[in-house]
Amino acid sequence: MLKPDQMQAAKSLLRMIESNPLDVSAYCKLAGLYESSGEQQKANLTLRRALEIDPFHQEAWLRLGIHHMNRGEWRNAADAFERSTVISPMDASGWIGNGMASIAAQDLRAACRMRDTLVAKFADRPETHVIAGHISKIQGHFTASADSYRRALTLDPAQAEALYNLVDLDPPPPTDPLTERLESLLRKPSLPDRESAMGRFALARIYEKAGRVDQAFALYRGANAATAAMIQGSANAYVARYAEDEAERTIGMFRRAELTDPLEPLDIGVKLIFIVGMPRSGTTLTERILSNHSHVSAGGELPFMQECLAKLRSGPGSLKGRSPDLSLREFLRRLRTDYLDALFESELDGDFVTDKLPANFSALGLIRILFPDALIVHCIRDPMATCWSLYTSFLDSHLCFHTAFDDLIHYYNKIYLRYMRHWAGIEKLNIFNVEYEGLVADPESSIRALLHHCGLSWEAACLEAQGNDQPIFTASVAQARQPIYSTSLTRWRKFERHLRPLVEGLADAKSHHI
Repeated sequence: MLKPDQMQAAKSLLRMIESNPLDVSAYCKLAGLYESSGEQQKANLTLRRALEIDPFHQEAWLRLGIHHMNRGEWRNAADAFERSTVISPMDASGWIGNGMASIAAQDLRAACRMRDTLVAKFADRPETHVIAGHISKIQGHFTASADSYRRALTLDPAQAEALYNLVDLDPPPPTDPLTERLESLLRKPSLPDRESAMGRFALARIYEKAGRVDQAFALYRGANAATAAMIQGSANAYVARYAEDEAERTIGMFRRAELTDPLEPLDIGVKLIFIVGMPRSGTTLTERILSNHSHVSAGGELPFMQECLAKLRSGPGSLKGRSPDLSLREFLRRLRTDYLDALFESELDGDFVTDKLPANFSALGLIRILFPDALIVHCIRDPMATCWSLYTSFLDSHLCFHTAFDDLIHYYNKIYLRYMRHWAGIEKLNIFNVEYEGLVADPESSIRALLHHCGLSWEAACLEAQGNDQPIFTASVAQARQPIYSTSLTRWRKFERHLRPLVEGLADAKSHHI
């Protein structure tokens, strides 16, 4: 909702538009006001109107790209930024936006194209080298990644994203010049929320590694407050009652009766493996173990099933160009076709393909109806270890339930566990659980059981997940390239005196787990 000063600015802009209905710049400024106040629909409609008036207005395309980024609509964002580069090819903004959107969309090929253009045309922009660093990091080339982030810092010593990612790769000691640079950044007045969040997360990691627990916790708390302020009003903001209402509606769509009559299986030459669970529960590790098998290809965090679930919630009219009068069964077949079309466009090649979006725990009923022969792997980790890992991670492009203990507790208990306990009561779902603690304690036994469940033969390469050279787009990119380790199991205990509300809020989840 617009604040009083924004309301005045909006009224002024509306008067400008009334006197000159073709003033596209006024529309763009108005859309920016709506965006900053969380009025996403108004922002979208205002930008669409601006582009109807002038389809070649670069600022409007840039703002539309930012709008889609804020909503997590990465592919739409990349398309909008690309339109801006066609109009103004020598303006770096569109290329930078397209590069960031392509990385978020896990389109490595497009991201590499953007990087190459940026390096050739805009090597003087620090964002060029941040994008290059991200791509090297995704590919596991950590030395090259660090070099790129350092190049960004030579151009802008206060480049928060470069500082954050350098620390993420290897936290330095508190006496390091990089630490001093972060401390200096955080002393800046009126530091934007995003930069404040990244700087505080990075410095917290340094202090945690050095054993300065109280200082680290204060920084983690400040980093999460900055992240929450940054996300406020966006599509990623977490509203507990809305999330709970949506969970109840979705579960209501998939009672036992609805799951007894799935669609007929398709012979598509590929068996799908859906890996689900809370973020930071071991989903990335599990996918890397499986994708080290010679018959498995890693899809990563694909958004397609969540898009199908959103269309199902909205009804047949949500299918572009299709009649709202479809029967439910035909509608479900169309949803399945949409999913497979998107999957095959990703050019994944293997007898088995993984889809590792953790939030697909909300879509297990739909998965079983659309793909009755798909495999479902559910990753489970100690609730405290999971939630503390989330609280100490910078996840600005995700649903923002992890920045406050109350929201973490609500999401874990009322959303995640609510779904999983419902699905656990439906035998036909045939969910295979992978317990993170068991996987770490006895990797070979856990991996053999996982492969057996998936119908895959034993391959010793699955024990060497760190040797997997496939790209990793998730926040665990650095950790996932290490050998399986146990140090993260009790990391939260160093901070236990600060975590009483979280410990008490998750006590029931710990004692009555799935």
